[in-house]
Amino acid sequence: MLNVKILNAHGTTVTRDELVTLFATDMQYEPYHRKRTIDADGTIHLEVPEGPVILHAKLVIPGYGFMWVVADNCGMGYSKDATLEFVHEAAVSRIYEVEQLLKEKEFIPSVQCTSLLNDAKTMIGLANHAVNAAEYNIVALANSLWAGELAAVERARVRIANRARRDNFLFGCGGFQYPYENKPGLKEMFDSLFNYATLPFYLERTEWEKGKPTYELLDHLQDEFDKSGILTKAHPMWWAHTAGMPPWTHELKWEDGSIAREIDRVVKRHVTRYKGRIKYFDAINEAHDWCNSYNLTQDQEAEMTKLCCDAIHEANPDANAIINTCFMFGENVADARVQWGPVFERNMTPFTYLKKVHELGTEYDAIGIQLYLPSRDMLAIDKLYDRYSVFGKPMHLTELGVPSKKQDVPPFTTEGDLYCLRYMYYGLWHEMEWNERLQADWMEWFYTLSYARPEVEALTWWSFDGPGYVPAAGLYNENGSPKEACFRLKALEEQWGFHFGNK
Repeated sequence: MLNVKILNAHGTTVTRDELVTLFATDMQYEPYHRKRTIDADGTIHLEVPEGPVILHAKLVIPGYGFMWVVADNCGMGYSKDATLEFVHEAAVSRIYEVEQLLKEKEFIPSVQCTSLLNDAKTMIGLANHAVNAAEYNIVALANSLWAGELAAVERARVRIANRARRDNFLFGCGGFQYPYENKPGLKEMFDSLFNYATLPFYLERTEWEKGKPTYELLDHLQDEFDKSGILTKAHPMWWAHTAGMPPWTHELKWEDGSIAREIDRVVKRHVTRYKGRIKYFDAINEAHDWCNSYNLTQDQEAEMTKLCCDAIHEANPDANAIINTCFMFGENVADARVQWGPVFERNMTPFTYLKKVHELGTEYDAIGIQLYLPSRDMLAIDKLYDRYSVFGKPMHLTELGVPSKKQDVPPFTTEGDLYCLRYMYYGLWHEMEWNERLQADWMEWFYTLSYARPEVEALTWWSFDGPGYVPAAGLYNENGSPKEACFRLKALEEQWGFHFGNK
């Protein structure tokens, strides 16, 4: 049992909404199901296995935002029966992490970066001897988070400056409404920002009635993108979620082979129809114990993924099969939460899912990563890329989005309930309310971080003129005016040598 206090700047316990977020992962960042009790004084008694663990909690951090932060005891982890104050441990861990990054001497950090790091170290030193230690701890955490993000982005800028333009990099966006016939100027802006677009291949759109496929919309979209010289991706070939599947698919079974037969039939038909026109295909979507409406075992989910990838390559050996995943940090695993399907003794994160897929010898071409409104900082995201690079596959950021205005978030519910998924995702980055400038700032930092990584080959914003999955994440306002993020993205692309469209 780990005994954990989480104190705010006043030295009192943080809100219960923050306390209940605490969970543990192993040293490879794989979450354990959260099992804990909370005393009346706010002390959390967290059940953890033998061996070291890393702690994660989502906190309101004055001067920084509302984000997930990590305490890992400077890379050593925490052992069972330890007693600790989380904010202090998170600050010390982050300071150590930033110092290790700077020791690589790959770049010269800015004065702002080093000043924030030194201030954080000073605050921790004072906290060790002060009566009001909690105030120093929270300031140290905020400053160290800022310092780490700046270090990650500054390193990325140096890497970009020292390398040639990545000619084949894909700057993408959801293209479901293209070419925006009734919205003057949007097509031209889309063409100037993107060389890549995602098309809606959801089976509920392409074959609502079994045996009667329809491709009128997709043919139209593909024709228009061909005219504009924009590459396309088909999304997705298979998605075991009722939102994207017609009623006739609900009766399919793994045991009688009907799932495998329909995957083979549907996927090969899609790929064959657009051979020579569409190169990229999301082979399967969110199949890692998240959208498992067929109640498959974890091994069967991996086998289903292989079936999708095999069907793509059999229909077109030159096609790129992308395995699309979500919840990259695995918070839903800690909560024992899924969208559809069973909860296992330890649910799969995208990482453990991909390990199973690899063990089957699956031939695929890229890892698809969704990062909607990620409540993790830029250094944490950079480390995520490090982690997934072990598979030796390119990474495509398939779905991205942060809002441009304040979001209404449901409150926590009863003690017996886990906080809602949207609240788990929802974060506040650098400020306590999202706005157009902050959306553009996040895009600029994230795109810089990602473009600098050779493993990352595509970035797809979701979406262009609509809300997308995240409300207010579109790049256009309802009145038809472009948001600041449009111009910020265009400036980045031109700085890196990309010039799309007619201008």
